[in-house]
Amino acid sequence: MRDNPKITQSTFKPVKPVEGKSNYKRYFRIERDGSIKERIFLNVPNISLREEIICKHYLSFLVRNFIRNPIGIKFTARDNPWDFGVELSNELLFNVEITSVADNQWLHEKIKREEEFEKIVARKYISLRKLKKIHLWFGGEKSQQSIKKAEEDSTKADEQIANPFYDERGRIYISDSKDELKSLSDLIVEAIEKKIYKNHDGIENTILIIDNRTSRFEIEDYRKAIGELESGAELAKINFREVYFYTGYYSDNDGNNAEYSFAPIKLPQEKWEQLKRIIESKDIVLNENGIAYS
Repeated sequence: MRDNPKITQSTFKPVKPVEGKSNYKRYFRIERDGSIKERIFLNVPNISLREEIICKHYLSFLVRNFIRNPIGIKFTARDNPWDFGVELSNELLFNVEITSVADNQWLHEKIKREEEFEKIVARKYISLRKLKKIHLWFGGEKSQQSIKKAEEDSTKADEQIANPFYDERGRIYISDSKDELKSLSDLIVEAIEKKIYKNHDGIENTILIIDNRTSRFEIEDYRKAIGELESGAELAKINFREVYFYTGYYSDNDGNNAEYSFAPIKLPQEKWEQLKRIIESKDIVLNENGIAYS
């Protein structure tokens, strides 16, 4: 038996300390051998706001690395049918679509439930129906007593009652992981195909961003996934103009004071060449994991 096991960091990690930053969550994965790995996640329970933050991060990445000049940005559409319609002051028009991958569907549902709980913490009042749903997922004496009292008072399902979790902070979620054997390349292909099958117009002018919400994959798994996609000619089947693998760590709600990475999956040849020139010019420096920070 080992005392005080060492906690290692995922290779998907922020460079700066997260203390004092906004919208992040620490996740600890304990393996069967007792080893512990920490992963920092961007934590924004409101999905619409999360998408807006990721889109702003992409636009910042685009301007900083490809346009390289100040530029005006206008959002022309929201969820119609793509997540965002974007117009730049240089007359460039394109769409942005955001999807996500998690270790497996079970974990994805767990994350959604945790986010749902975190959203209600900010509310002084909650419907009895919603509280019962939260209690079913997480249990607890607080919610049990509130539900019991509401039912004794003949409260209707949609009536608002005092939220027993209001302003509760520092909650720790513990669960097993139920790992599946799917590779990262399998998860990426599934995420892309789900978007392609929707058959929306304008896919050739759309940037697809895959939000990395996995805990078990490392940067080396991303490299391996790209190799598998290239060798299997999967990239040639993708109609999206560009595809990126995004990993967020923290961010203010307006997209500033943030740390994140964009790893290309599919790019036009001219953009690959542009990135290569930037790296060769030392405008971008690669760290020990081959990650560029600009």
